[in-house]
Amino acid sequence: MKNTIKTFFLKIWSKLMVTILGILLYFIAIRLNEDIKGLLINIAASLISIPIIFIAYELWDEKTHRALNKSVYSYVENEMSQAMLEIRKTMEMLLRGYTVYFDYNDIVIDDSDYENQTLKMNDLAKVHFDEDGNPYQLKYQLEHIDELEEDVFDLYELEKDTVGLFMSEVRYLGYQIFDIDLENIIEDLNELLNNSFIMGRMNDKENLIIIHLLEAIKMLNSFVSYNKEKLFLRSSINIQGFKYKTEIINNSSVGKMKLYSLYYSEEEYVTEENSADDKEYYEQLLEKKVFIDVPEDKLLSVYVINPDYYIMFGDLITEVLSCIKKWRTTSAGSIVTDYSNGWIGPL
Repeated sequence: MKNTIKTFFLKIWSKLMVTILGILLYFIAIRLNEDIKGLLINIAASLISIPIIFIAYELWDEKTHRALNKSVYSYVENEMSQAMLEIRKTMEMLLRGYTVYFDYNDIVIDDSDYENQTLKMNDLAKVHFDEDGNPYQLKYQLEHIDELEEDVFDLYELEKDTVGLFMSEVRYLGYQIFDIDLENIIEDLNELLNNSFIMGRMNDKENLIIIHLLEAIKMLNSFVSYNKEKLFLRSSINIQGFKYKTEIINNSSVGKMKLYSLYYSEEEYVTEENSADDKEYYEQLLEKKVFIDVPEDKLLSVYVINPDYYIMFGDLITEVLSCIKKWRTTSAGSIVTDYSNGWIGPL
């Protein structure tokens, strides 16, 4: 709200000064003799009325133009929101590490043995398939599902003065960080900025947010690129619950490529109550990536953030998120529609 008022004031301040000048001239004029009193009052009236007419016209013109072209403006804002959604997903990965693949409250991590931890998915969160092959999760069949989601952490509530402590708890898989690169995000934003059709339909507040976001992303990218080797440190922690599979893609435009698929993997081991034949497996695809010259023996290794970079790294991430948070307060709102994938969800 404060930013909106500030932006509005910056747009009208010159006209406002002329209006104030007209008011001052009027009060001076009424104290003068009749010879020039009428002339100065007329001049003052013009100085007061003309700026007010222009301000009213500009406000009315902007509102009517947006109202008449509502679908166009909605499409343009949604295009920008989709770009911000990809940025938000990347920031969420940097803040949540390998837990980003799961909804909150869907997993439990047994860290009783610090160096040999086990990630276990709750049965209610596992994906099952009905007779027609449609996927479903039992947790969404519960009447109290809203109560289970009450404690969900809001990324946008993360503050710079507490982010250092938060970053100390993040754990990554090598799979997540070996190809981390924000250049594609920067290129996508620059492409949108160079699109006159899109940028011409953004208001001043939206333009300021987009430019600030681009600056914040560039700073974060420079920091990660320059400090990558020192930023992420391989730890002695082993995490059970993940595995990957590889596949050679022969029909790629650049020749043979190797596709790496990350899975949550769970095996019900043989106990006294069951036999080897009764042993059950559960696995769930989490992500697919193409790597080039990746150290496969480190894909499932656990990495942590260098303590020297907790605050700086966290500050840069929260700066990016603050821009997206501001974007959510614009007319674009916090809901994104992905037309290509037929998906609607929160930003």
